[in-house]
Amino acid sequence: MTTPSRSPGPGFDPLSAYRTMFGTARDGVAAYWYFGTAFVEIEGFPVTPAIQAETLMVYKTTTLSPDAFRMDWWEIGYMRDIATGEISKSWVNPITGAVRTSPQKFEEGPAHFLIQRDGDGLKLELEQAHARIDRVDVVFTEEDGRILLTQTERKTRGFPLPDGTMVGPDHPDASAAVTTLSIISSRPDLASDSAPGSGAYDFVLQKLPSWMGFGDRKGTLLTRGAMVKAEMNHALNPIAWQRLKDLFPECFDGDVVLPKWPEPAA
Repeated sequence: MTTPSRSPGPGFDPLSAYRTMFGTARDGVAAYWYFGTAFVEIEGFPVTPAIQAETLMVYKTTTLSPDAFRMDWWEIGYMRDIATGEISKSWVNPITGAVRTSPQKFEEGPAHFLIQRDGDGLKLELEQAHARIDRVDVVFTEEDGRILLTQTERKTRGFPLPDGTMVGPDHPDASAAVTTLSIISSRPDLASDSAPGSGAYDFVLQKLPSWMGFGDRKGTLLTRGAMVKAEMNHALNPIAWQRLKDLFPECFDGDVVLPKWPEPAA
């Protein structure tokens, strides 16, 4: 899974850039908010927004050597009804008219990346409990002093079930999936301990989850949204922050998001 990065120019270090854009230059933690909408795509029907996801992901960086680090991550989130803005409980299938029970919340993690130099680029290895990883690619580009990091993850996985259970790669709902994370930071900010960042993400699932009630109809589920980096105590979206605290109290310490990380295996 070695991918040479397109270097933005002299003096650019892809390893330190990756680390400060996602997490922190020193061993520590940072968070990204993900605000997205899932769209159902079936041939012959209009692309239909189905449900919204509001997610908080925590990234923890740990130095392994001058040329490598580990990045653990933990994701907590909930589904939001597009019409009411409340936590989703059900969804109406636009083709059949049936009311279907929808996922309300989900949790993924801990999982981790191992990131190391590889020539002029990076080598990334991803370990994720509920997915089978095919490959991870990272590309950097630069324009007008802004660095764009694009990470593409190809894997087999699924969508959370209505009870919040994460679907594993061998579950009937699982299928080929592609996740693309695109974050942007200014080049001067890469010298800081934690570079401010924002961007967008796509998650494409090549099979529609069974809870949606489409039966054997072929289609895809595309989730697309915004990413925004934040401090561990920054309630960027106060309503979402309070909902996440209520749904996942064990992942907070007062007004700080603080997952209970297990000790890394020896």
